[in-house]
Amino acid sequence: MHSPPLTQHREPILALRDASKIVVESVSRSYPAFRNLSLEVYPGERLGVFGVNGIEARSLVACLSGVEPLDAGSLEQRGSVSWPVGINDAFSGNLSGYINARFAAEVYSQPGRIDADLDLIQELADIPDLVYHKPFSEWSSALKDSLRLAVSLAFEFDVITVARLAGWDHRAIHPRAVRIRECFEQRIDGRTLVVCANGQNGFALDYCDEGLAVMGGEIVYRGDPEVCLELVKGEAKRLKVARRQRVTKRIGALVNLAEGDSGNLVEVEDAFTPEDDPQFDSESDSDDDRDSDGYGDRDQPDESTAQGYPGRAGSQ
Repeated sequence: MHSPPLTQHREPILALRDASKIVVESVSRSYPAFRNLSLEVYPGERLGVFGVNGIEARSLVACLSGVEPLDAGSLEQRGSVSWPVGINDAFSGNLSGYINARFAAEVYSQPGRIDADLDLIQELADIPDLVYHKPFSEWSSALKDSLRLAVSLAFEFDVITVARLAGWDHRAIHPRAVRIRECFEQRIDGRTLVVCANGQNGFALDYCDEGLAVMGGEIVYRGDPEVCLELVKGEAKRLKVARRQRVTKRIGALVNLAEGDSGNLVEVEDAFTPEDDPQFDSESDSDDDRDSDGYGDRDQPDESTAQGYPGRAGSQ
């Protein structure tokens, strides 16, 4: 069982200072993923980030990794930090999977390990040679996910960040799943881990000793990951009820207006005035009997948080 490290007299390996990140969905719609947030992560800690919606959690993890820039504040990195494991927007569709993997190896492999790392990537991805040398754009989605995951696990970093994984069930007993789990656990042994928990609560609870509950762009709790999960699920249910009440009010006002009650025009305008934080208005409902991973999370592609490979090491 992994034990959280003592943090006395130690410098954080990751530190956010008064950091803010704005999510822009369209010309007329934007909102803060987080604002004026300060956070320290110490060497050896394993931290899960639980957000009421996936945008908050994924944006925070992406900014900690360095692949997303902050809109305000600063990020300090005292060591090498991975891009969020499982996603990679730096692959070129015109190049073969092998060339994409080799490019990553040329940047991140330790001296003398390029060929060994390329062999490991092909082993973890389980890609046939014929496919491996075809343009990446011609690959199926499942094979693309496999290569992204394999490339993410092939190299050593002081801090491993994890986005929403695809193509791997960490509890499965299939030989390939077991091999990937062995490699992942080797990579995080004695190192720092930061996981986006949205969409993969089981993974975060299995590997993280500590959690962050992020609501409305602020950290409201840091501690037991299971407590974080219950907090964000409770808030997601509260917001769901509030959304349904607003929709019911709007429908009623429109029905009255359609029936010729012009006196309800003001009521219609009031009904369409946002009453809650705008980032929750377009959240999809999460029913009570839905899988617990689905609390308030959006159906957003994971690649939205990655702009490519971060720098190999150092601070920002």
